[in-house]
Amino acid sequence: MHFHGYEWTGDGRLLAKESERRPVDGGGFRLSELPPLMTGWWLLKPPAQIRGTWAAPADAADWLVKRYEEHTPGGEPRLPTEARRQQALDQLADSSDVVWSRWVSDSRWSGHYVIACPNRTWPDIPCPAGA
Repeated sequence: MHFHGYEWTGDGRLLAKESERRPVDGGGFRLSELPPLMTGWWLLKPPAQIRGTWAAPADAADWLVKRYEEHTPGGEPRLPTEARRQQALDQLADSSDVVWSRWVSDSRWSGHYVIACPNRTWPDIPCPAGA
């Protein structure tokens, strides 16, 4: 097993475009950079959308911390970064996907996603990187 990292930051109002967030015919899902409604569906996106691939949960968690801190200066005061990182490590070690996302302004959304591959919820989805 390994992990793929994805991210999306943009106008949060675009998240209402559900046809681009579901893998249905004619919905524009594969070409859309919007995050899918189900985490494992990231694996259906083109490989160019992968922001990193890691074999070790710690490396994937470190990427989450770095990206999250870049988009969320000062972190989340209710959950310190190290506690958040440890929680991500536990989830990744359990082959679970991890999502760190939040509103960073009135209309701006920032999301960072680490997806287990192969995915235990969506085992029939092949690795987008061919691994």
